[in-house]
Amino acid sequence: MSVQQFHLAVHPPGADGPGTGTPLERLTRLARTAERGGFDFLLLPEGPPPGPEALTALGALSAATTRLGLAAGLGPAAHQPYELARRLASLDHLSAGRAAWSVAVGPDAAREAAADGALRHGGLPPDADRHLHAAEFLRAARTLWDSWAEDDVPADPAGGVFVRPGAGAFAHRGDHFDLDGRFTTPRAPQGHPVVVRTVASPQDLAPAAADADVVLVPYTGLAEARALRQDLADRLADHGRSPGDLRVLATVAYALEDTPGATGLPVPQLVGTPRRIADALTAYVRGGGSDGFLLTPHPAEDPLDAFVDRVVPLLRADGVHRAAYTGTTLRDHLGLAQARRPSREASA
Repeated sequence: MSVQQFHLAVHPPGADGPGTGTPLERLTRLARTAERGGFDFLLLPEGPPPGPEALTALGALSAATTRLGLAAGLGPAAHQPYELARRLASLDHLSAGRAAWSVAVGPDAAREAAADGALRHGGLPPDADRHLHAAEFLRAARTLWDSWAEDDVPADPAGGVFVRPGAGAFAHRGDHFDLDGRFTTPRAPQGHPVVVRTVASPQDLAPAAADADVVLVPYTGLAEARALRQDLADRLADHGRSPGDLRVLATVAYALEDTPGATGLPVPQLVGTPRRIADALTAYVRGGGSDGFLLTPHPAEDPLDAFVDRVVPLLRADGVHRAAYTGTTLRDHLGLAQARRPSREASA
């Protein structure tokens, strides 16, 4: 009987994680620990000042890691499609195919967008329109990423650079964006960065089924978790997709039993010995609750070190977590196909 291996990702407990040193030094330690533990990706939200700007920090982390996926939580309301698509494609190039975009559309994202000056871009979309705005933003970004084909920069035996005529030309017409021109960043190693969506309410289910590669869901009882996954699976079929096109990760805050508690800190959802936590995570995946977890370490403990040193060895010994990376891109880690578009000849 084969043993199902599950996916692990990490979200810092604060804007940049606890510990000493500069915010970037703390994030670097966290990222390297996650990579040592074979995690799929690190998710860094677009935090308020004075936290580091997510894509800038992840660009730096791409040089400090070699396999860990790098996900930025970014709200479309605070950006424009060309600008954000270019920055995400650039991160995918810098990291050799490890970039991801967590599409933030909740109330917190709206507040951050206002703080970041979204009104410069024509104002925030109303609550009822936020999902439609984000969905079109993502379609526009994918149009930009697909404006380059895989063979638009063919190998030149003379050692020069040759770009096919028409590479990067794009046009998008929609209710929120009217774009055309030339996208200047060649096709990213993954084709598209991995797209992450969060399901925090029933309104989030349809967008997640339509366009996400990874969906973050609450850590709940197994019956509720299985029902949510079935709802997602039913919705995937409406978009010509199958459950194999999507990875579902449950978000869970945890603490090992010997971690100090502290006044004013949130109570973690999962507390126990390394063995108990390993068994609980394994049972949840085997019971159909999720394909893995987005972990938030307790703020009072060293970021992720105790989990990687004490829990990950148990998961590896049980055969439910990778002993080593077998691929180089985030899509490889997640078992997702590279996003491809036909060559210009095939699409002509």
